[in-house]
Amino acid sequence: MDSVSIEDKVKIASDFLLSSPPGEVNDVFNGNVRTLVDNDEGLQDGILQALEQYNTEQHITVTPSGLDYDVIVSKYGKIGQDRYLDPRSKQTFKFDHMRLTASDVEEHTTESQLESLRAAVEKECLAYVNDHFPNGVCTIHCTENEITIAIVDNKYNPNNFWNGRWLASWIYDTQSNEVRGTTKVNVHYYEDGNVQLNAEKNVNATVSKTEDDEQLAKSIVKEISTFDRQYHSSMNESYNDLAENTFKGLRRALPMTRNKMDWNKILNYKIGSELSQK
Repeated sequence: MDSVSIEDKVKIASDFLLSSPPGEVNDVFNGNVRTLVDNDEGLQDGILQALEQYNTEQHITVTPSGLDYDVIVSKYGKIGQDRYLDPRSKQTFKFDHMRLTASDVEEHTTESQLESLRAAVEKECLAYVNDHFPNGVCTIHCTENEITIAIVDNKYNPNNFWNGRWLASWIYDTQSNEVRGTTKVNVHYYEDGNVQLNAEKNVNATVSKTEDDEQLAKSIVKEISTFDRQYHSSMNESYNDLAENTFKGLRRALPMTRNKMDWNKILNYKIGSELSQK
């Protein structure tokens, strides 16, 4: 690797970081990337863009000072250089993509014709996420014509060698009344091996237009709930089929003896083997 330039090394390292499983970006950075680049100064200067992309795409969460809830760091909330908006508290904060910390919290006032609808969607989403996601977080933003919904739920269990993440991005277009969503599921299991589940699903739906913001918010969240339930069920069915049919096709129906093993008599088999040796 001595003939490879520091720029090329940083590019390769960035690709590694962007492929990091949930909750393991620091392990990839410290365990693989730093060894690969072997130049902390050059790495520090060149890797921040990749870290920002990873953090915003993966809906990394942070709790700014003074708040008692998590905020999702996403592209929807970026309002300046390393500054992000929490629309719920009407505050902005500076986010350190390397250390994953929030600082320099400031009040932020914006005027939007969609603020009433955004607040209504936020209320419905918070209730939905709290009811269906054990560690779920949601953050809702609004632009001139759109309501954006970011949802994430992380489950990190490194002691048992697995981590997982469910994340979703939804956009409601006030002009077309269309709801567009993308849901991604990533699970990494790495005990005595390295297995990953990466699934992604896109969906489009249309909700009925109404001037009642609360009713419209309920309709939007109902579409999200319906899709999540169907997607979850289809994934369960797929992996049940994988276990019951696909995996069974990869192994022998009978052992080499061509006789089925009676597992209820396994202890007798063991005793018989020991007696025959004597």
